[in-house]
Amino acid sequence: MKRTFDLVVLDLDGTIINPYKREAISPVVLEAIAAVQAIGVGVTIGTGRTLDYIRHQMPSALHLTHPVLVTQGAVIGDPVTGHVLAEQDLPLDAARALIAWVDASQHPTALYFLDDDDRTHVYENMIGKTPEEQETLNHLLGYPFTFVEHFGHLLSGEHAHPPIKSITLNDPEAGNDLLPEILRRFTPALSITRTHPWLIEATGPGVDKGSGLRKLCEILGISPERVLAIGDSDNDIPLLQAAGFAVAMGNATPGVKAVADWIAPTIDEDGAAVAMRRWVMDV
Repeated sequence: MKRTFDLVVLDLDGTIINPYKREAISPVVLEAIAAVQAIGVGVTIGTGRTLDYIRHQMPSALHLTHPVLVTQGAVIGDPVTGHVLAEQDLPLDAARALIAWVDASQHPTALYFLDDDDRTHVYENMIGKTPEEQETLNHLLGYPFTFVEHFGHLLSGEHAHPPIKSITLNDPEAGNDLLPEILRRFTPALSITRTHPWLIEATGPGVDKGSGLRKLCEILGISPERVLAIGDSDNDIPLLQAAGFAVAMGNATPGVKAVADWIAPTIDEDGAAVAMRRWVMDV
């Protein structure tokens, strides 16, 4: 049965794009997005990726005009102009503690900053990768980046600008799951979540896709109850809980499926398109 929505929020990785390598968005998904927009329902993105990524690496066929929810909810920005409408940084003391641990342990990490011109700068400490591994990292973490051996100097000084998020590369199947240690060390001063089987991300306390959606709805003057959200990973759980109608992809984690109102087919089966056509367009 068709429901009335003002906005559809789509996660990216695992929902409409391949979370492991750069591939084109399915034409079926692009057609469904265009059809939803054509009936006057807004479509936007809710992702851990950056505003720069949305503006410069996503296909123009998305025709995004509504503000996008990026950087795990820490940033809301205009995908057309690149103007940042809302930003929530890591507290400086907590960011310094995190980076001191990273510098001491040399865990592979990327640190993200917004400059005064609303551009994102990525610093990372990862070396010794094969071309194939580096290509995968570029897809996961963003590109271009600046290599640093240590991060401490980026946060030194009385007037240091804090980052908007960090990502630590960690594959628990390799035998060392860092998530419990990071949670123990840095919560509740930071919000920590595994956003991908290989990635652990940190944002400011209470900052996640759910808080970002509530802020986005405030900016747009709409109710979260009139939002349909679609996601697949555990970092999407706050987004789905904040939205009026929650859709989990068929390839979603058990936690995502547990909070969903409906479970779509997988990304390989164009599940996001199926969900939009069923619940927004009633076809």
